[in-house]
Amino acid sequence: MKNALKYLISIAGLTLVFFNFSAQAGENWKGHTETPPYEFGALSGMSIFGSNSNWSILGSAAYLINPKGWVDDVDNRVWVELELGPSFFSSNSISQTGVQYSAHLRWDFTMNEYWTFYGLGGVGGYVLPSYLGGGLALHPRFGAGVEYQTKTALMFRGEVSAEFIGLGAALNF
Repeated sequence: MKNALKYLISIAGLTLVFFNFSAQAGENWKGHTETPPYEFGALSGMSIFGSNSNWSILGSAAYLINPKGWVDDVDNRVWVELELGPSFFSSNSISQTGVQYSAHLRWDFTMNEYWTFYGLGGVGGYVLPSYLGGGLALHPRFGAGVEYQTKTALMFRGEVSAEFIGLGAALNF
């Protein structure tokens, strides 16, 4: 687990070092960013279930449900998003794969042409492997994240919630 956390911190640090930041002509948090209505991506990182920390790879799919957001005079928008993927559990000599999932609303706030910060809220959980009793675990899911927009449709993304810390990439269509 310590190695996984060091790995995530190293990647985040290198990402910040190698990107070219430039100032936007407009005022931060203002305006209205036009965004294609579909976003597909993948996140990979550490997930937590009880006292187990494991590695997960989550595919993500989002649909823009409110392009103007809920707050006037702030560049914001609202997405409905699904995340789903394998979670690799291990304890002593036992290694099994479960499934992690999340269904939530994501509320984006665009700071400038590069950075978008978001909050998310919904439900998440796991389909547990047999050594953890099998079955379905369901709980509320809240978190925050950031997206870095490149000059193409590609975005880099980081997300932190109570049960997942990960980095990934996404594409808008």
